[in-house]
Amino acid sequence: MNGLDLILNKASHLLVLRELTHAAEALTGREVQRRTGLSNRATMLALDALTDCSVVRCEITAQANWYEINPRSYFVCKALKPAFEAEDLFWDDLRKLVRRMVRPRPVSAVATGALARMERDPTGRLELTLLFNVGRNRVRAYRCLDELVEAVWERYAVNIDAHWIDTSSADRPEYEPLWRRIEREGVLLYGTLP
Repeated sequence: MNGLDLILNKASHLLVLRELTHAAEALTGREVQRRTGLSNRATMLALDALTDCSVVRCEITAQANWYEINPRSYFVCKALKPAFEAEDLFWDDLRKLVRRMVRPRPVSAVATGALARMERDPTGRLELTLLFNVGRNRVRAYRCLDELVEAVWERYAVNIDAHWIDTSSADRPEYEPLWRRIEREGVLLYGTLP
């Protein structure tokens, strides 16, 4: 039996399944489209294929078609839900790792890059921006960089690039593209940003 081949053979299927798994109630096709950012055609093709595999249930009403994860599906219970739950725990686990390893502790930490954007990236890179309240703490914490890089690789098989910034230099023009990227795609691990 190769049921997962049919269910997971397209990126659009994964996006739709992720949204339906996290939804508290049934969603319309239009709402699934809005949440995934897929085109209408890609969304409807994915929903039709997943309904045919009995992974998604569809209730047709006069107003709209309502879609939800089929809780009786073996693949949903044994493969998809545990995978999405583990995916959700990644950021919390990374937050704990950064807080534990970097001393003195940064006032905030933000992740950007392909993983934060949920893009396919063969290099598996993650960019961490660590903000310190004073330059002295930034310099002292920089000694932890090699250990942090190694720990992230050992735990997640992900390479990281790190930006170590102190609040007094955060408003420099050279950091402007970084702050725009953080605003657009950043995952705040902890703290607040200037």
